[in-house]
Amino acid sequence: MVSVIRRLLIVPPVVAGAALVYFAAVNREPPVRDLPKEAATVARFVVAEPQTFVPRVTGFGTVEPARIWDAIAQVAGRVTYVNPAFVRGGFLTKDDVIIRLAPEDYELEIAETRADIGSAAADIEELDLTRETTELSLQIERNALTLEEAELTRQETLLARGVATETAVEQQKSAVLQQQSSVQNLENQLALIPAQRRALEQSKAKAEVNLEIAKLNLDRTTIKAPFDARVAEADVEIDQYVAVGSTMGALDGLDAAEIDVQIPPALMAGFARFAFAVTPEQLRDPGAIRDRFRRLDILGASVRVGFAGRGFVWPASVTRISDTVDPGTRSIGMIITVDDPYGTRQPGRRPPLVKGMFAEVELRAPPVEGVILIPRNAISNGRVKVAGDDNRLRFQDVAVAFEMGDIAALEGGLEPGTRVIVSDLSPSIAGMLLRPVPDDGVAERLSEVALKGHAAGAANP
Repeated sequence: MVSVIRRLLIVPPVVAGAALVYFAAVNREPPVRDLPKEAATVARFVVAEPQTFVPRVTGFGTVEPARIWDAIAQVAGRVTYVNPAFVRGGFLTKDDVIIRLAPEDYELEIAETRADIGSAAADIEELDLTRETTELSLQIERNALTLEEAELTRQETLLARGVATETAVEQQKSAVLQQQSSVQNLENQLALIPAQRRALEQSKAKAEVNLEIAKLNLDRTTIKAPFDARVAEADVEIDQYVAVGSTMGALDGLDAAEIDVQIPPALMAGFARFAFAVTPEQLRDPGAIRDRFRRLDILGASVRVGFAGRGFVWPASVTRISDTVDPGTRSIGMIITVDDPYGTRQPGRRPPLVKGMFAEVELRAPPVEGVILIPRNAISNGRVKVAGDDNRLRFQDVAVAFEMGDIAALEGGLEPGTRVIVSDLSPSIAGMLLRPVPDDGVAERLSEVALKGHAAGAANP
């Protein structure tokens, strides 16, 4: 009985608890749902700002001397002297004697020619004396003719009076004719003398020309360096006989070096648009290109050669455009000149610019104002990512005028002040929220590259 009562006492608390749980569940407020917030992606950017830009293009080429001279024999002869410095790699100063040939044959030729001149002069002098004596003889013969004619007149007068005979008159006529013949012969001789004198003068003039040729040939037996040079080839020995036209060696000038720089047409087109204000249409007009490229003096240039792990830079100038396009690469050749390539050499510290060196050449146009520069890798398929005023990502089409290394110069598509994203966003979804952060390093890089080149860099002393 007691156990039954105890069991009944458990029922009221259970029922009360169940009722309490029921009322709590019925009157409970629904849970509040928290919506997730949109996350902003960190994006580095640079501000598109117009700045001063020095367009540059880089090409490569091989160093060659600006002047090359072949030592070719203009006269034949035996070699009697060779300059000790006339060996491959040797240095020669202007007017240094390189080679001497035996001069005896040409000295004898000079003596012979001088004798011919003396003989012609003597013949002219003799002819002048002959002319003078002939003129005197002619005067005498003319006087004699006058007398003979007077005698004929007298004989004819006597014949008319019957004092003289016909025979005497005929004899006097014969004497007059003989005297006239003598006068005529002397006059003919005098008439021929001017022509004879001109012939002798021509003979003398020819001998004088031969004398000058002989003197030139004698001078040509001594071969001198035409300019300061380095010996590229030497092929002659003492006592060797050389014929006319034989090549005895070659010299490379030291005053200047040239580099035929090959530049791809795509790079050259963009560079020319800035350097010479050439439009794309003018690039297809040979006449316009020729007129614009006559102003090569506005371009700057520098040559860089790596040597022993170091880079050495020489100032240079753009001289001309190559006459051909490289058949292999279809690239355009620009001839670059470096003055005094040996003048800055310092043994053990700085080498000279020697023939055959492979060099990197940078061409620089005059500074261009108001150019917007951005990193080249910020452009993808002609578009860039920009951060809008609401910090949302959007894509903007741009027009690239010129690419130089890792930067691109634009000619349209971006307004000044636009924030260009330079970081790699993955994924890149238009309209996504950004947290833009300025990239001062990239901005400084753009400003530095815009103006700096070989010439602005350090040229190792």
